[in-house]
Amino acid sequence: MADHNNHIYPIGVVAKILDVSVQTLHLYEREGLILSRKTDAGYRIYNEEDIERLKCIRRLIEVDGLNLQGIKKLMAMLPCWTINENCKSKEYKMCPAYTELTAPCWALLEKPAICHEADCYICPVYKAPVECKKIKEYLH
Repeated sequence: MADHNNHIYPIGVVAKILDVSVQTLHLYEREGLILSRKTDAGYRIYNEEDIERLKCIRRLIEVDGLNLQGIKKLMAMLPCWTINENCKSKEYKMCPAYTELTAPCWALLEKPAICHEADCYICPVYKAPVECKKIKEYLH
């Protein structure tokens, strides 16, 4: 398996790779579609896995015709209680990620107790839709 974290790119380079504006990447972050890492100086940086995730988002927009709200809804439907092994099967029905289908679990303001201390960026639920085809697998 390739290590997708070796190469780090600043936001401007990623915008050029994807042929989008820097403001578009900021919008995706504000909408909760992506999480970005920042340098100590506050600059956004992305690795190759982040770029693959962004390519998936672009494909959902350009090929599948979804808008940002549609993508948020799609990602909100990811069954985090089956993807994240830390989630107890009996507790998931009380989890905001289960009861609120407005945003993906990593973008919810009210996090379940199990996730309060967790780093969403490395969570298997956030990592799940890096490849567009995996979204379909999880939703079936």
